[in-house]
Amino acid sequence: MQTLHLDLKIVNGDYVELRYFIDNPNQYERRSLPIREIADLIKLAERDYYVTDLPEDYAVTGRRLYDWLDGSDRTLQSLLDKHRREGIVLAIAATEKLAHLPWEVLHDGVSFLVERVPAVVPVRWVSDSAVKKLTIDGEPENRALQVLFMATSPLNVEPVLDFEGEEARILEATKRQPLALTVEESGCLSELGYLVDSYDSNYFDVLHLTGHATFQDGQPCFITETPTGEADYASAFDIAQELQFRLPKLIFLSGCRTGQAGNSGSVPSMAEALLESGAKAVLGWGQKVLDPDATAAAAALYQELSAGKQIAEAVASTYQALIKNKARDWHLLRLYAAGDLPSSLVTPLRTRGRKPAPSPSVSTQFLDPAGKVKVPTRESFVGRRRQLQSCLRVLSQPSDEVGVLIHGMGGLGKSSLAARLCDRLPNFERVVWVGRIDEGSLVSRLTEKLDDNEQRKSLQNYDEELRFRLRRVFQQLHEGAKPFLLVLDDFEVNLEPRNEGYVLQSEAAEVLKALVWACRDVTCNVSTSHRIIITCRYDFEFSQLQYFYKQPLDALQGADLQKKFNRLTAFSAKSQVDEALKSQAQKLADGNPRLLEWLDKILQNTTVDVAAILNRLAADPVELREQVLAEALLEQMDTIMREMLSRGLVFELPVPREALAAVCDTIPNLSHYISRAVALGLLEVSHDEALRVPRILPVQLVEDAEVLYKQAADVLYRLWWEEVETPEPQILEIHRLALLGKVNKIALELAMLARFWRNQSRFREAVQLCKSTLELAENYFVLHELACSEQQLGEVGKAQEHYQKALDSCPAEDEQEKAAIINNLGLLKTHRGKIEDAIALFQQSLAITEQIGYVQGQAQTLNNLGLIKANRGEIEEAIALYEQSLAISEQIDDVKTKATTLHELGRLKVNRGEIEEAIALFQQSLAISEQIGDVQMTATTLNNLGLVKANRGKIEEAIALYEQSLAITKKIGDVQMTATTLNNLGLVKAN
Repeated sequence: MQTLHLDLKIVNGDYVELRYFIDNPNQYERRSLPIREIADLIKLAERDYYVTDLPEDYAVTGRRLYDWLDGSDRTLQSLLDKHRREGIVLAIAATEKLAHLPWEVLHDGVSFLVERVPAVVPVRWVSDSAVKKLTIDGEPENRALQVLFMATSPLNVEPVLDFEGEEARILEATKRQPLALTVEESGCLSELGYLVDSYDSNYFDVLHLTGHATFQDGQPCFITETPTGEADYASAFDIAQELQFRLPKLIFLSGCRTGQAGNSGSVPSMAEALLESGAKAVLGWGQKVLDPDATAAAAALYQELSAGKQIAEAVASTYQALIKNKARDWHLLRLYAAGDLPSSLVTPLRTRGRKPAPSPSVSTQFLDPAGKVKVPTRESFVGRRRQLQSCLRVLSQPSDEVGVLIHGMGGLGKSSLAARLCDRLPNFERVVWVGRIDEGSLVSRLTEKLDDNEQRKSLQNYDEELRFRLRRVFQQLHEGAKPFLLVLDDFEVNLEPRNEGYVLQSEAAEVLKALVWACRDVTCNVSTSHRIIITCRYDFEFSQLQYFYKQPLDALQGADLQKKFNRLTAFSAKSQVDEALKSQAQKLADGNPRLLEWLDKILQNTTVDVAAILNRLAADPVELREQVLAEALLEQMDTIMREMLSRGLVFELPVPREALAAVCDTIPNLSHYISRAVALGLLEVSHDEALRVPRILPVQLVEDAEVLYKQAADVLYRLWWEEVETPEPQILEIHRLALLGKVNKIALELAMLARFWRNQSRFREAVQLCKSTLELAENYFVLHELACSEQQLGEVGKAQEHYQKALDSCPAEDEQEKAAIINNLGLLKTHRGKIEDAIALFQQSLAITEQIGYVQGQAQTLNNLGLIKANRGEIEEAIALYEQSLAISEQIDDVKTKATTLHELGRLKVNRGEIEEAIALFQQSLAISEQIGDVQMTATTLNNLGLVKANRGKIEEAIALYEQSLAITKKIGDVQMTATTLNNLGLVKAN
């Protein structure tokens, strides 16, 4: 590809010189431009491009930029025409905020330049006095592409991204041109540094960092993880410092806004900052990007790079693939480069002597008794991030432990986790046994992995004790060969019951003792560390387990469970299966992956009565139990164990041990029974050591459980609500228990979640929460919240009744809540056309808020009074009220009220014919409502923007906006806005 440079030089304070050149920076064509033109372009980009829901047509934005570069003398056009057949890298200097402009949408009036064949690829070029042009060079490595992939997913950072899906798409896209994908699982920069340091300096061609990114204190940062999984906001400097002297040739920062400059271009993007710290080429995203689009871009990019394409060529193909597949955010992908842009990273597949990629997975070594692979492929694995991180710390770092024991109920994915660990540890020689083990099978399998004939003979020498033979071979392997990772899968067949637990059978005990002794002895004397993974349904008694990290498994929960649903045909969002049947099957599976997969097949079977099968399983789940529980295990559940498990069923979520102890206060020797239940897989243990009783067990909660519910609510209220910041699922669990235990105080306090939901336009959920609470006790706050959500759902009669009840029962001392009730009742009266009643209520509310100094309520009421004035045509008075409201909300940073007021001002501007001002106000409102998650205001604003577009004759854009609004209002149940938007959509289509 030919490189066309667009460099910018300051002539004096007000003018710059735009220079166009190919190879020689001293041979250029030039144009003199006022520097304000760049500022004007950035201002337009901020207004028309850097908005989420109503960007200008990208072709229009691109044509404006193209014309500016081309000038009246058609300088750009002539240079592009001259080199059109070669493909062009358009190196645009990142000076004077030029990097902030969206060059990817450059459009010549016929097509986007990146769509051309061959393409024109914009590259943001960071030049300096020493580097005056962009050079594309570098010899490719004669081997497969080597990519280092690290996903970051800190605790309590939402939403949880589908990073497993991104890894899977990359592997799928490169099947015909395989790459070596090394994964750093910790999400932690320091661990990333350790991993990179353990390889040669030029081993990795690409670093792919995927996760959430943002701006903090005005500076771009990537949200990585601490060693314990908490959020760690890392700057470009932090990344560069950790990888100092070992930065790969290409870095892909696959996070929102990593390629976007801050503060309208005055703060360098994270990608540009990384170049300043020594990187050669960096890819980032110019704004918030959809997760599926980012995944599709990664797959397309690595497909091209692994085939030996140049970086610029691969990026061009990525744009074209995204455009072909109608990816919304194709244009946000941005390539930054410093002085040298690396050319091809590797040679094509058929190059003579090319070193191939290793096999991507060892999953095919995990076989069931029928000889079929029993674990998911590397591409289909989901979840278990914290468990993976804990196990990898033991297996990959110096440690007193020789391995990990993964234990838990059948079907939870113990073998799948072991296979994933093997895939994450390519520097080990991985050997898998499934089932029974004895000395002969161990020697036979290890011998197959030894290249040296003397070592094979030594290991097969039956006259010497096994542990000494193993030690000798393990010691010799440290001299260049890979250490062993020995996987003993389905190990429970080597156990026998004894004294309420399990012990090893004699032959298996001898083999495992020899293995552990040899591994520990070699680890103490040489640098090589052989490791062992055991998967077993039970934690068993064995003295050598003191040298193992024990990793229990629990049912899938939360985001991991949703990812599993998404990968199963019948449970996915696109499934045509009846929602009631899906919900029933999900409840039966209780988060067990094996049961989910089995039920997925039943739900897909159109030749059977699915409902009848699910009802039968619900009435008698013996068929489900047979897949995950051994009959012998159930026999070990004595009366006390059953009582403990029965009491534990009071909790639906995993809970701290202290909480389980609170409801089992009459169980003697409780600690012993908890430990025993965990060992037998009868109690699930989460990554944070929380406990949960699986619903598949043949135990039931006692009939009169109100006392248990009360105990459970009290203890979780203390542990989860009073002592720590509480996630939503845990709030709902406490509330559920408080209702069942009739703990009025707790139930009413936690019902405040309804207000949070209402502000998120989750009206149906808020109504359900309020109604369930009011069944226990009547309360003015809950009645008020119920009325607010009912009003939004169109249940106006019920809403008015509940507003009045709330007002009648509101205590005199809670004047703030009383003012809010009166204000909202006034809003309801407004919508019912009872304007005089509404005005009286608004004035009453305003008097209270002014008296008590409740300025937020004052701003809301002023806004509502403005609405009435506007509807009466008293525009100037309405504007005055809106401006008062706006001043207050800005002063106290009440962004929700501010968004509403901006929206109403926009409507007034439309009515006065001031369309540009109206659009600007709508866009400001839209940006705020999106940022705070106010989807109802988002939908309303989209509808009004659709009206503006329709009145301007831009019918397709209007329809798109109406449909976006409609999708939101239907989802949240806003019947009034749904009807309005349907009417507007119908009028547009009719005309």
